[in-house]
Amino acid sequence: MLSMLGGLSCFDGVGTIGAVCEADLQCGLDQSCRNSVCGVCGDGTIQPGELCFGASSEENVFGEVTDLLAFDPEGNGSPLLIATVNSNCANPPMAGPPTAMGVSCWDVYALVPDEDNFEAINALDPQNKRDGRVPQAASGNFDGSGTSDIALAVFPNDPLIDPSQLVIAYDFGVAPVAVIEEIDISLQVRTIHAADMNGDGRDDLLVGGQQSSSLALFLSSPGVGFEPERLLVTLPSPRPAPPVDMDNDGDLDVVLISETDPSVRVELNNGAGMLTPQPRLPIESPLVPRDVATADFDRDGNMDVVVFVSAPFNQTDVAAEVRVYRGLGDGSLELQASLPGGDFPISGIAADVNFDGWPDIVVADIQEDKLPVHINRGGSFPDIVTIDVAAAPRALMFADFDRDDVPDLVIGNANGVVAVVPSEN
Repeated sequence: MLSMLGGLSCFDGVGTIGAVCEADLQCGLDQSCRNSVCGVCGDGTIQPGELCFGASSEENVFGEVTDLLAFDPEGNGSPLLIATVNSNCANPPMAGPPTAMGVSCWDVYALVPDEDNFEAINALDPQNKRDGRVPQAASGNFDGSGTSDIALAVFPNDPLIDPSQLVIAYDFGVAPVAVIEEIDISLQVRTIHAADMNGDGRDDLLVGGQQSSSLALFLSSPGVGFEPERLLVTLPSPRPAPPVDMDNDGDLDVVLISETDPSVRVELNNGAGMLTPQPRLPIESPLVPRDVATADFDRDGNMDVVVFVSAPFNQTDVAAEVRVYRGLGDGSLELQASLPGGDFPISGIAADVNFDGWPDIVVADIQEDKLPVHINRGGSFPDIVTIDVAAAPRALMFADFDRDDVPDLVIGNANGVVAVVPSEN
């Protein structure tokens, strides 16, 4: 369990909204101490600095949740919550996470809001068993139709015999039956992101491998689908963040980490999808980077980077970390801060969860039932608080799914629970 840093430090004076607290008495009049932060919770109004979340709506999707998508099929600002799930397909549907004793199957669920909760619906043909695992998914406009599509990265049960694949569902959620395309990948797939890497207005796919030293780039092409795979040499076992502009030249660059060569670095895009590596920043052994996210934490106009770094299992003398790197606007990074990471941080997001205009850092600690939150105080992170959630959080998202124009916190858990935690309801 993480302890609170600077337990009584305040955002704007003792007792004000946004102050870190341990009890209601430390907050102002009519305020309560919720998630270790003072706020006027329960009034239905978002106050800058407060950390108010309502009771979660939990749905079981029978497996291990590996990724979450905010999928907006018609671009109208009302996204569906999509969860990718892996299970042991020996005894569907009441199957737990895949194990070494069983064959893994994958599926996709849409969580649709009803009167007071969310209903999980099998989003593809439930009779069609799909062997393998989906480590990650992406959504984008791949065919120029104006509606969103979904791309799934599929890792086979026997990678020595079968290749990894891209499974692409066009017009997913719009047409009665989505058009499915399958594309073989030369890499043993680990990650997938959709982004316009060559500036033509259509989303392309960037795929990272398990053991390779390459990213696979699939450029979308009108009337063709995707052009043949283009391999981009980079760090071993590259795990990229969703592409962002790191040098302010208008095109999308790639920030990535490597687990096998522990490090982080930026790869600058030349505007056509070709990447030029910038200096590598090593991460000391035995620490291992598990995930990476980007945001402008200090609001200087340059994108910054946060890396979620774990210690080896059962090595209690080594502490996990959250490392914040300041982007200098030219593709280079410098270490700004090393923050507590919990027991085993497997992923995380950068999002303004207390609505004060500064992006915070939320950690998915898979060995806990709480989310550590590093609160951004004007570009630094002096305070850490926790939000209670279901056990074994694995995937995180911050988006509006109950259609009240306020983003909600969504957690996908390794035990098959998807929890939607509404902000100030």
